[in-house]
Amino acid sequence: MSGGRAAGAERLARPALTPLVDELVRRFGDGGEPVMLSLRHLPLDARHALADLFGHERLPPAGGSVRVARLAEALGLASVAQLRVEVESLRGPLPDRRAERRAERVAHDRLWDWLAGEAATLKLFSAGSAPQRHRAWVERLGAQGARGGVDAHQRRLERALRVLRALPADGVPLAAFANDLLDDPHALDRGRRLAAIVLDAVALAGGMPLAGDAASARQLWESVGVAPDPLSSTVLVLGLGVDAPPPLGPWLGATRSAGEPVVLTLAQLRRWPVPALAASERAYVVENPSLVAEAARLGWSGPPIVCSSGRPTVAVVTLVRQLAAAGAEVLQHADFDAAGLAITGWLTARAGTTPWRMSSDDYLAVTSPGCVQPPALAALPPTPWDPCLQATMEQIGRPVYEEELRAELLGAMVDPST
Repeated sequence: MSGGRAAGAERLARPALTPLVDELVRRFGDGGEPVMLSLRHLPLDARHALADLFGHERLPPAGGSVRVARLAEALGLASVAQLRVEVESLRGPLPDRRAERRAERVAHDRLWDWLAGEAATLKLFSAGSAPQRHRAWVERLGAQGARGGVDAHQRRLERALRVLRALPADGVPLAAFANDLLDDPHALDRGRRLAAIVLDAVALAGGMPLAGDAASARQLWESVGVAPDPLSSTVLVLGLGVDAPPPLGPWLGATRSAGEPVVLTLAQLRRWPVPALAASERAYVVENPSLVAEAARLGWSGPPIVCSSGRPTVAVVTLVRQLAAAGAEVLQHADFDAAGLAITGWLTARAGTTPWRMSSDDYLAVTSPGCVQPPALAALPPTPWDPCLQATMEQIGRPVYEEELRAELLGAMVDPST
């Protein structure tokens, strides 16, 4: 038998049979024992060698099939398994790609199972309406694959989890945040894979759109208390005439006298902090800039109105905290929809605002249960300031936007007794 095997290997080693051996290497490497070999574009010398091997008088075509068992027999071998041994004697150990793929699938499954377990413990996904949203994040990452291999990707995910466990932050600059957690101030820069993984989690946990551009990425960072830069974080305000240091103070006084809304940057608020309102004073926070525009059109002379412009920025939180530092009440209103409730809960927890005209009674007062349209509300977050509000809104199913209430809201800001 050993002589037959040596003769078989010697015949396979003929240079003219290299295309045949190449195909054997490929097929054996796929795992298992192949039954047929497909040969294409055979050169003339290979065709002559095959005819000689099988004892055929006519040349085989340039393309065709060869039964592997018949090939082993022609080489004087007892089985296809012995044929594999002969091929390995020529080319070295052959891979088992089927087993490798199976092991790779197992490794991938373990990776995503591990990530799912870790994600379920993140505070980001355990708050509000997000308990199950970690699954969407894991599924999204799973669909993208383990770039660079399972081990490298797990190390990347461990870094992402380190960042996510530190959220929400409290107004820290992005570069400092990245440096403190990852020893690299640029580790979370836009365009980095790690930043994309983190921002996907932030978006899915908060029910926000995924980051598609620099502006949406900044919004996502700010929604978890991280300031990408102190100039892009801004807050719209009207009627703020506090005695701030120059040059901010005189400018704010002039804009209040003129009834003109202003946009302040986080950098300005940090360089020239706005003095706190007296404990007896109050300020208001609204969600929509249209209310500020309407107040300015009417020649506003009431208390300060701060606009969150949707999801609050770090600048919004910073200004609210500055105004309330001496005990002034900051009353907050938003749309009666999923986003508005999330904003209200977030500002209450992060900036100490008081929900204002945001109760179930307030909602019922501006809706007509007898004229219900099909539910138009997305899944609503809890409303801890009024536990009945969430259930009431789910029952009626109609959003109510601040624009519909602008006259009542502005009137009540001027005269709280109304």
